[in-house]
Amino acid sequence: MIKKTIRILIAMLLFTTMVNAQDPNWLVDENNFEYTMSFVAFVNIDGTTLSSENDKVGAFVNNELRGVSSLTYASSNGRYYAYLTVFSNTNDEVVSFKVYDSNTDQVFDISETTNFEINAHHGNLFQAFSIASPALNNEADILDFGLEGTTVNSVVLNNQQIVLYVNNDVDVSALNATFQSSEGAQLFVDSALEISGNNSFDFTNPITCKVRSEDEFQVKDWLVSVQNSSITGDDLIYYKKDAVCYNGGEIKVEYNTSGIAIQLLSNQAVIATQTIVNGKAIFTNLNVGSYVVRTEGIDREILINLKE
Repeated sequence: MIKKTIRILIAMLLFTTMVNAQDPNWLVDENNFEYTMSFVAFVNIDGTTLSSENDKVGAFVNNELRGVSSLTYASSNGRYYAYLTVFSNTNDEVVSFKVYDSNTDQVFDISETTNFEINAHHGNLFQAFSIASPALNNEADILDFGLEGTTVNSVVLNNQQIVLYVNNDVDVSALNATFQSSEGAQLFVDSALEISGNNSFDFTNPITCKVRSEDEFQVKDWLVSVQNSSITGDDLIYYKKDAVCYNGGEIKVEYNTSGIAIQLLSNQAVIATQTIVNGKAIFTNLNVGSYVVRTEGIDREILINLKE
């Protein structure tokens, strides 16, 4: 019985040794260096963010270890971070990274590098420095925006501003937004992570959405608003007059309600704005080319030709 117990203990020790066989014994003699830089980083391997206190990050310069950190859980954000200090005696040294994944018992080389900057600090709990293999996406755009269960008559997306036009009878104070962001990006409102199709927004006033890229390097502010409008494309009547050699072209928009703003765009830029007066708005002396007439989010492309 004693021999059997000893064999079991030996087997357990051998198993433990195998599990930790690749666990790197990374140690830095901090007394050899004069300067530091620091990171608050998250670690991602093959699309999975690491989440164990046994995982490690090592910083290297020419294969010399210059910093090491295990992962630490931050309850306020519900995930693990590496609080990494890197040591050096000079600026601009190229710093590379290695990651030990305790789950797979492997060490991974990270392709992206950074330069040492004396006293520099990179990352925080919301926008952490990315240490990842492969590198994560760095785009932070809203690609599409809609409203679940609500008919959107038109959408205008321009320079990180989005305007959605809905019918006059729609209550904009409690709407469920649907959206598509850049690959891996996340959308936040008032620091809260929002899920497409599972939210409730009050669009009485415009809302600022923060979109954070997958690698967290980039955060963009997007201003989203919802406006009531009873206008549809069938309500508007368009006329055009082509240009001639001695006179420019003309575009006329007719609508039965005064005071509606009509924008004229060329190459996606607004070049003129008119207001419906006495049932019409007129743009004159137009050069040959393609134009877009925009009325509360409804776009109509009109081509001005040169008439022989």
